Amino acid sequence: MVTLHGRGHKRERMRGAVFDWDGTLASIDEREFYCINHALTENGSNPVDLGFYVKNYYLRAYEEGTGPRMVLEAALAGKGRTTIDTVYESYRKVFQATAEKATLQSGAIEILKALKRVGFKIGIATMRYTKWVVESELKHLAVDPLVDRLLTRQDLGVGGTLGSLEETVSQRARLVTKALGEIQLAPHDVFLVGDSWWDVRAGKKLGIRTVLVRTGFASYNDFSKENPDLTVPSMNELREILEKNQWAI
Repeated sequence: MVTLHGRGHKRERMRGAVFDWDGTLASIDEREFYCINHALTENGSNPVDLGFYVKNYYLRAYEEGTGPRMVLEAALAGKGRTTIDTVYESYRKVFQATAEKATLQSGAIEILKALKRVGFKIGIATMRYTKWVVESELKHLAVDPLVDRLLTRQDLGVGGTLGSLEETVSQRARLVTKALGEIQLAPHDVFLVGDSWWDVRAGKKLGIRTVLVRTGFASYNDFSKENPDLTVPSMNELREILEKNQWAI
């Protein structure tokens, strides 16, 4: 189901788009599940099942923390901070070494190609930190020729876990602002595509049209109260809407 929430914007042809990566263009679950369980078993702990993963990765969307860390903390409850840090470091190493396990959401490459054909500038702005890992994923998936600029949280110099939900939105907005500067477009020229509440809030904070795709976090959570400008089931539906509306939202 496609949902359009008008905010008084005049529909004009857009000139660019900024996409989130994990859960939006990239399908992260199979790789995350593998890496989390690899780290747990490598350090002598039991693996988790898919239900446990979903509960602690996705269904705690309005809690502070990152998905993989929250899963590991729940799986290692009572083990102590040193053990959790050791297992998390194992997770990070195996994740960094498995770019070949990265996959795309259905319709992701098609929408990027369609946007480039009509002259859009495309940015990817992800809250993931380590940029070279994301770069290797884009290269593996043949996405890098279609992207004008990739930015990660590393480009902001903000490492570690963000301290609050407000900081999450603030840093997301900073990253998107930086992406706009580097593709040389203004907020009214672009739309922002993501799968989470913080994508929508950051876009609204900046006055950018927001598209929520029901993949990633939005597969398991109802973010309708965030009032994105457009909600779509997939990238395929988003591409069809853009083509029908002459590349306007």
